[in-house]
Amino acid sequence: MKFFFIKTFIVLFLIGCNSESSSNVLEKSKNLINEQKYSEAILELNSLVKKYPDSIEAPEAQYLIADTYAFLNNYDDAIIAYKLVVKEYLSSKSAINAQFMLGYIYANFLFNYDLAREEYEIFLEKFSSTADPNLIESVKFELENLGKDLKDIPELRGIS
Repeated sequence: MKFFFIKTFIVLFLIGCNSESSSNVLEKSKNLINEQKYSEAILELNSLVKKYPDSIEAPEAQYLIADTYAFLNNYDDAIIAYKLVVKEYLSSKSAINAQFMLGYIYANFLFNYDLAREEYEIFLEKFSSTADPNLIESVKFELENLGKDLKDIPELRGIS
């Protein structure tokens, strides 16, 4: 009987040693992104979010999934992933940035100004007391200038 417990303990210990921590998976995923192995990175990040949904790294992992999709111009999946950040990790810094990115993608890549306005207004409603003041100013600037050509925005004249 004693041998059984020792054997069980050793097996459980070895299993524990082989499993990666959420911080290791996040670091590995960032390295994969830097190596431009985006599909592998997304798989690793998804596994982190599923395996460690309550970890400190989970909000950042979900945000990196969204950012990677956005980088790849896969805006539909990016939007879904950013919305998951806001829904699942509302109190995180990643949620603040994700909500901003929702408006930004709708405005600057999909040119859907109604949805951009909606997402930016949600940003101001949910995060105006916690977001970085510069980000809040960026949202207000975006709202004031939605749909305008760069030459029609005095602060941006000369940029084209």
